[in-house]
Amino acid sequence: MRKDYNRDEKLLKKQILSLNRHLPSRRKNLKELLKEDKPHVLGTDGSRHRFKKNELKKISSMIPEESWERLKLPLYIEIDSDAGGSRLAGKLECSLICQILGNDDCGEEIYIYRPDIKVIRQKLPTTTQYIFLVR
Repeated sequence: MRKDYNRDEKLLKKQILSLNRHLPSRRKNLKELLKEDKPHVLGTDGSRHRFKKNELKKISSMIPEESWERLKLPLYIEIDSDAGGSRLAGKLECSLICQILGNDDCGEEIYIYRPDIKVIRQKLPTTTQYIFLVR
């Protein structure tokens, strides 16, 4: 019985990891993307993920210009099967998301739930992506 459980667990982990195929092989910083005519990143599966220019400009208006090189896009909304909420990490990333949500500064890590995710994805549809974590 235990052997089947391990096999099933490995299979499930493999399937969850396959959901991350769309993630970029390399994220770009905001400054770099603002200079591109057609801002995009390439996914590990070879797909091209485009960013809307107006979304990039909105983000650039929300953080200091000296931080543009530090903000990597897309922002990852981490979905963990073991956690109740989704996680965002990074001081700059959390500061941006807290502004979007109308919250006070949230530190270097925040947990968000479905209603917040809906707001974030509506306001930043091309500059946020889900990443699925497996432990």
